[in-house]
Amino acid sequence: MFSRRTVVSTALILLAASFSTAQTPTFSPQRSYPLPTYDENWQFLSDPNYRTDRWDAVKYMPFGKGTFASFGGEAREAYERFGNQDFGLDVPSPNGYLLHRYLLHADIHLGSRVRLWTELNSSFENGRVGGPQPVVDVDILDLEQGFLELGLIQRARVNVHVRAGRQEIAVGSGRLYALREGPNVPQGFDGVRAIAQTKSWQFDTWGARPVTTTPGIFDDSSHHELSVWGAYITRTGQRQTSLSTYYLGWDERNVTFDKGVGNELRHTIGTRFWRDGRWAYDFEGMYQFGSFGKGDIRAWRGVAEASRGLAGRWNPRVKVDFDVASGDRNRSGPTLGTFNSFFQSGEYSGKAQLLGASNSIRLEPTLTLAPSRSVSISTGWGFFWHESEQDGLYGIPGNLIVPSNGVSGLYEGSRPITEIRWTPTPRLSIFFNYIFVFNGKFEEQSIHATSSESYISPWITYRF
Repeated sequence: MFSRRTVVSTALILLAASFSTAQTPTFSPQRSYPLPTYDENWQFLSDPNYRTDRWDAVKYMPFGKGTFASFGGEAREAYERFGNQDFGLDVPSPNGYLLHRYLLHADIHLGSRVRLWTELNSSFENGRVGGPQPVVDVDILDLEQGFLELGLIQRARVNVHVRAGRQEIAVGSGRLYALREGPNVPQGFDGVRAIAQTKSWQFDTWGARPVTTTPGIFDDSSHHELSVWGAYITRTGQRQTSLSTYYLGWDERNVTFDKGVGNELRHTIGTRFWRDGRWAYDFEGMYQFGSFGKGDIRAWRGVAEASRGLAGRWNPRVKVDFDVASGDRNRSGPTLGTFNSFFQSGEYSGKAQLLGASNSIRLEPTLTLAPSRSVSISTGWGFFWHESEQDGLYGIPGNLIVPSNGVSGLYEGSRPITEIRWTPTPRLSIFFNYIFVFNGKFEEQSIHATSSESYISPWITYRF
């Protein structure tokens, strides 16, 4: 049974949700709650005419010329229930389980050039048979982010700032660096990041270590066997088009692939070209090289997305995604061909985070409807194949889930998915996700998996 704390916290969130919906003020266009949270900017509240919301007293607290503090947070309550989780090999939780996440941050500006950002995370789980999943379910209390930001150049045409400390990193499309927003515990990095911006250009470079999640109190630390670094350049052009090019580095000890275990030094170069609007597209190509154990790495990934907004009731938009990531071609050969998707967004396979983009081919048509400005309904059907039958299936973080075991055949299965989002106010969002999985013969023959899986998850998030 769920604890009294669970019932009380859920009731409080629902009460806050109803109160927020019933007393929605007129919001300024500047009043938003972006992700990552450190992109919030509440300096417009220096004008008393904009202070129309009850949270404004803590969102902007001036202490002198150019000096102010801003406080905020998030409470998220989620329910998850799997049918035949992990191909039927995991211990079932027939009644599902609850996930609770609470974030609280302080943003302090000391003049125009110095900024201190701190964010605490507290995440819990209730009701999962066998206990919480490691890493992503529970972190009783820890520092999610804590960095010092210095504004080195602040001019009309160029802005350069540096962040040092613990921080979240998300760049580009999220196919290689995305926020770990779906799981209960977010992902942080300990390192240094520099960002330079002009009207049309942005240059982003960093060197960091991912933060390992341990479930206690203030016991998270830098990953001792994994270092990452990168440089990302984006040019925003006219007619809603943009172009990015980037280099990403990765150095990890004792990594497991279907080929075996070894030290991995991997370099990624890539280019992305995309356009927003009624007609939209997104093309991205990535090539990886380096070393694994005593052999080389040669891997790649290509993505093509296209969507079209149609005239009609509920503003329909149709979209097609085609995504191919390489797998290893020869288990006994020295060269590793498995693509590493780094910190890939879980949206690749829905909030259930079933499989990641390594040794995978994905074709997914999607239809999205918007009955109102605050509601969207999306439904799609994804079809999946191996890129190479000599390699296994991998999870979102790159962990080997289903080894090849000499099983032939490329078809991996299909997954119809439905998502509903409702944002009655900028602070409150309600989300529903349902996925049904038809597993292919590969999983059944390799690990005696069940022929199907299912996943259902509603959740509610309140931010201030």
